[in-house]
Amino acid sequence: MKARNEKIIKKSICPARKVITVLKGKYTLEILSEIIDGNLHYGSLMRSIKGINPRILAQRLHEFECIGVLSRKVLPTNPPQVEYRMTEKGMALRKIVEEMKNWDKKFGEE
Repeated sequence: MKARNEKIIKKSICPARKVITVLKGKYTLEILSEIIDGNLHYGSLMRSIKGINPRILAQRLHEFECIGVLSRKVLPTNPPQVEYRMTEKGMALRKIVEEMKNWDKKFGEE
C-alpha cells in the first residue's frame, strides 16, 4: 500500500516540481519580473537588478532561452544590442511570478 501511495504523491507533485525547477535559480524572479515589466535589454537588466553579476545574468538568460521561456534577438545596432522577450511559455509563468512577489511582500520579512 505504501508504494502505491508514494506513486500517487509523486504523480501529483511532478507538475509543480517542473515549475519549481524553472523558477529556483538565483535571481530568477528578478530577471523574469524585469522582462515582464518591459525591461528587455541586457544592459538595462544589469542596471536594474541590484547585486547581480554579469556572468550570472548571462547564464540565467541563456538557461531561460534554452528551455523556451525567453526569446533572444540581436538588434542591428552599433554596438549590437540584445533584446529578450517572454515567449508564450514564459508568459504562462507571469501569474506565478506575480503571486510569488505578492507572497514575498506579505510574508518575506517575517
